[in-house]
Amino acid sequence: MFNDLKSARDVTKYTLYRGTTDWTQLQQFDMYESGYPYLVMVSLPRFIETMAERDSEVNTLVQSYKHIIECEFLGFESGISNIETETQEITNNVQTVNVITKVNAPSATTFSMRYREKSGAPIEKMHELYLRSIRDPGTTFKTYNGLIGFGDGQIDPADAGFHKECFSFLYMHTDNTGLLLERAIYWVCCQPTSAQTEIFNGTKGDVTFQDITCEFNGIPLMGDAINAQAKKILDWMNNESNENMVVRNSWNYNYEGIGDSAYGLSQSSLYGG
Repeated sequence: MFNDLKSARDVTKYTLYRGTTDWTQLQQFDMYESGYPYLVMVSLPRFIETMAERDSEVNTLVQSYKHIIECEFLGFESGISNIETETQEITNNVQTVNVITKVNAPSATTFSMRYREKSGAPIEKMHELYLRSIRDPGTTFKTYNGLIGFGDGQIDPADAGFHKECFSFLYMHTDNTGLLLERAIYWVCCQPTSAQTEIFNGTKGDVTFQDITCEFNGIPLMGDAINAQAKKILDWMNNESNENMVVRNSWNYNYEGIGDSAYGLSQSSLYGG
């Protein structure tokens, strides 16, 4: 159990806080640190993929949405719940003991993330396109924005269903090196719960950026097979052969402007070239 996750240090040979604390052995206080989350969009709804294949404007929207969701992810506002128990009572009518008879792991739940919406409203548009496509607000019919029908290239009505309408995500939380996994959760059967058209409310002179909450219904899955795949994905994210690798050492980052010969540090006029 817990294969491919970071192993806990053996602290049995240290005094910890009992009696005199040996402050020369700080490895005994190797604390868990939060604050290192990643989110990977594993899959898009199949009807959205079909729309993107046929419409370049939709494809740009979809790819931008995916990039924002992954690369501007700052963590869950809510969604990860505890494993909890239910008990039954054993009693002789004088004394009572409660014993665990059921363990409840998180199942269907809602998780949410907060983003700052960009000009052109890609997040709101993506969710509005999705929701209007799976259930037309005026008729309650599934339309997939015109893809459902009996014509050539359309989706057969008999094959329209939830299996074509779900996102999936991989949530990872690493240790403070960014190289080892503390936890991996595979979120499946995910559907956004709203499109936040309220961001378009505005008052003249009141200029503000708009935060937007992305809330999804979904089911969290955990296990050794998920940990193994998550570790492969994390290793790839940190691999130098990946052009989009996570640069953890900012001192070595090659900023785009450095090599810009027109407006950046490489302008020949800056050094008499």
